[in-house]
Amino acid sequence: MFKIKNHRKNEQSMVELSEQEIKPVNLKNHNLDDKIINILLIEDNPGDIRLIQELLREIGNEKFKLVYQENLKGGIKNLNKSKFHVILLDLTLPDSLGLDSLKFLLARVSSIPIIILTGTDDQTLAIEAVKSGAQDYLIKGKVNEDLLERSKFYSIERQNVMEKLKKSEKKFRIDFQRASFYKDILVYDMNNILQGIISGSQLFTQYAINNKDLKDKFEVLEIINDQVMPGARLISNVRKISQLEKSEISFYPIKLCDILKTSIRGIKNMFHIRNINLKVNSMKKRISVHANELLKEIFDNIMINAVRHNIKQNAEIRISISILNENSKSNIKMEFIDNGNGIEDSMKEAIFQRGNKEEQYISGMGLGLSLVAKIVKSYNGKIWVEDRIRGDYTQGSNFVIILPELI
Repeated sequence: MFKIKNHRKNEQSMVELSEQEIKPVNLKNHNLDDKIINILLIEDNPGDIRLIQELLREIGNEKFKLVYQENLKGGIKNLNKSKFHVILLDLTLPDSLGLDSLKFLLARVSSIPIIILTGTDDQTLAIEAVKSGAQDYLIKGKVNEDLLERSKFYSIERQNVMEKLKKSEKKFRIDFQRASFYKDILVYDMNNILQGIISGSQLFTQYAINNKDLKDKFEVLEIINDQVMPGARLISNVRKISQLEKSEISFYPIKLCDILKTSIRGIKNMFHIRNINLKVNSMKKRISVHANELLKEIFDNIMINAVRHNIKQNAEIRISISILNENSKSNIKMEFIDNGNGIEDSMKEAIFQRGNKEEQYISGMGLGLSLVAKIVKSYNGKIWVEDRIRGDYTQGSNFVIILPELI
């Protein structure tokens, strides 16, 4: 134990700091065996400062680098300039007292371990500080070099463990939200699909009992098939959205119009009993984008919704393709304009966000548009929906997609 008389230290100039100037500091992946430990001491008593210096000298100067400040604002200023592995904090400072000092620091440097320096009469306060987030406390007058060294290393290691636990908790929350998302799919979409199949099957049985014509029975089979196909698409979409979340998708140059033609043929076959008027207007015949086979999912989902959510006898879809130059970059602008039921203003953003915990189930839109939004985002593109006739959503929708052109 050292007994050192108090003496005046050189005064350091202080700068007033605004809230905006105080930046968070992180501590990550430090190998304590190989690196010098940078210590910030926030203490206004010259004797205690000198004591810490001498104790560190006894431990070994090559292991530690000490920077000290006499008030909290000065300490924050140093945190903005340098990275520290540990903070020694006195709870009685000229510009801050008690647990307020600790809370102020924790709000800004939550990943750096803080050790409280306290007098014997403040031990209760020090224990409260540990409960509030400090890693340890040392009682002035009872500190020796072994205790100081052990406290620093243990505090840093405990802080590292806490940071890993926080990351694990964050990952758990993300996984939980994803599981809830897939549960949502099963509860709503699959239930609706299976209910349609059951109803069709019961109707087929009733027709058979009543000796209905074969034509009527085939019409019922069409109803069942119409329900099976969305079920198969739903399973496929879940697999694809899972791939997007895991970044397992590759990209390559692809001809946009070729994919669009394939999608249009599929839509016409799917709704062969509906009257669909589908036109494409394009300024360029050869358009390439950096994408993959999921591009077809974008076109399929938008056009399927345009037909399904249209109570008119004749469903119209007009596809307009143009070039949009922004910031010296060439982009493809695609507009899918329909005469369907339309989408209310309050729903125009929500339809692309299904699966977020804040969103409720959006009846009828299914998983498709949330998948579309994810795919477009993976292509560094944008998607939104407008009214076909501005200010009157009941006249139909215009889905707008912007994709970077590959030149």
